[in-house]
Amino acid sequence: MSSEVILRDTLAYEQEDPQGLNGFLLLLHLGSQRADKMHLQLSPLIDELSRRGYKFVRVDELLPMTR
Repeated sequence: MSSEVILRDTLAYEQEDPQGLNGFLLLLHLGSQRADKMHLQLSPLIDELSRRGYKFVRVDELLPMTR
């Protein structure tokens, strides 16, 4: 699947799901051997989702503290 398809499908999923992308985790493998690097699409994706009102947090901020 091309990076453009991943980007398009992610934005389409956001529109189709009643919860949008709330709680959605997108894993990127930056060391992949793909010629079509998804991380090059990350900035446009973040910009678009920010325009749609999303805020971004680190995964450790989503997990409860266990001590």
